[in-house]
Amino acid sequence: MTSFLSIIVPTYQRADRLELLLNWLFQQRVDRSTSELIVVDDGSTDSTWDVLTRRAAQDSWLRPLRQDNQGQAVARQKGVDASLGQILLFLDDDMEPTSLDFLEIHRLFHVQTNLKSVAFGAILPPLSLAKRPAFEYFYELSIRKMYEGFTSGKIQPAGQHFYSANVSLSRKLFLAVGGFSSQYRHAEDRELGLRIEQKSDARFHFLEAASAFHHSQTGRFRSFIKRAQLYGEYEFKMSLVYPERFDLHPRMVLRSPNSIKRLLAHATWWLPSLPLLLNGPLVLLAKAFNGIGLLKLATLLCSAIYTLNYVRGYWLENAVKRPEEKDKAYAA
Repeated sequence: MTSFLSIIVPTYQRADRLELLLNWLFQQRVDRSTSELIVVDDGSTDSTWDVLTRRAAQDSWLRPLRQDNQGQAVARQKGVDASLGQILLFLDDDMEPTSLDFLEIHRLFHVQTNLKSVAFGAILPPLSLAKRPAFEYFYELSIRKMYEGFTSGKIQPAGQHFYSANVSLSRKLFLAVGGFSSQYRHAEDRELGLRIEQKSDARFHFLEAASAFHHSQTGRFRSFIKRAQLYGEYEFKMSLVYPERFDLHPRMVLRSPNSIKRLLAHATWWLPSLPLLLNGPLVLLAKAFNGIGLLKLATLLCSAIYTLNYVRGYWLENAVKRPEEKDKAYAA
């Protein structure tokens, strides 16, 4: 197959972090004549566009694009529409490749396999010893458990594991299933993965060697809480599109084997204002435990916060916008 590689990065309001990513990518050992870097500015109001145009003037390998703020899915799709590559590599703007061969590892994987393969690169916590918000440890633990499942064979990489922070696939496959949906401003990558799984015979692979450090920019618990709620909302929307995937339906949290998580989920379902009452105290406790080095307890509290707000988001999308579904969803 032709092996032209297009690296596509959406960015928004992260000029300083973007500058670092560009430095790392410009150091990569990759043939510039058979690759391109496309960065899509999703309506930033900081100096992002200045950074991009300045760096593009220095090296035409970088192709900057700009749009009004419409979300990552639309930004990535704009990048694909403008790209030349037969291989598409999606990266987030807060990633840092762990090796100078990162891009080439992705490219060679597709050259050596076939057009119907999706490669999940590894997303790793940063090497910095600086203390991070407690919820970052929660995310990192979840991802580590998934990767351990991949490498042990207990988990088969599949569509629901599609994270666009570090993933590559062929252009032909991407276009065949319709690309990213503009209807999803959150969980758009997972939705695409499920669609690839449903509409093609593509195989999903864990490409551990193509690893990158994740310098998360979430920053505040407020964003963490909002993100949990949005995932509850959008994953319920997905469940209506893929009703046969009952195992991925948000209601499964109501049946969690973890008794505490199950209790929190049921309590929130019947008292959806509960997260609003508990978020503040739980956040204070998580910060306190994190501050004195009790990371396990801080992570458990973040899991509780995520569950509460995920179920609230699910409840809002289900019981408020689709009240006829409420009892059916709970009982199913």
